[in-house]
Amino acid sequence: MATRKRSAARSTAKRKTTTRRSGARHAAASKRVAAKRSAPAARAAKPARAVGVIGMLSQHMDYTTQSMDEVRRFYGDLLGFDQAQYDPKMSYFFVGTGPTSSLGFMPPMEGSPDQWRPPREPAIYFMVKDVDAAHRALTGRGVPFDQPPQDMPWGHRVALLRDPEGRRVCLAQEKR
Repeated sequence: MATRKRSAARSTAKRKTTTRRSGARHAAASKRVAAKRSAPAARAAKPARAVGVIGMLSQHMDYTTQSMDEVRRFYGDLLGFDQAQYDPKMSYFFVGTGPTSSLGFMPPMEGSPDQWRPPREPAIYFMVKDVDAAHRALTGRGVPFDQPPQDMPWGHRVALLRDPEGRRVCLAQEKR
């Protein structure tokens, strides 16, 4: 009788282990499939090492816009950020600008203070691989620049342009 109980217990334990293993395999396979489907999003969302005293993981800047369609065209189509999404329910445009940085645009809220209205907002500064190549590519797309690439005293080569609402957009790279 005791032998039968032990044998039955082993059999039950074996079924549970097999179920756990196959469940674990299924979960692992599901994770692999999901990872393949969302690999670009996963890479973009992967947080960096915490930086500074505050432990910053990412940077996001929100801006107001009076011209959502023009802003969407400028950042999504002309500058070519492919991690751009528009949420019509919230009237919010999100632009992933790098692995740990992003911009957001929304219409001004009713009663918002004057300092939230463009163009009194800070400049947007994008570090790029090759500012001269970026300038040529954008000029070829008809994007006007306030300043072609120039070497600056702080060690960057910078080109200046404006978004549709007059915000200064700086394209910069470290001088070679």
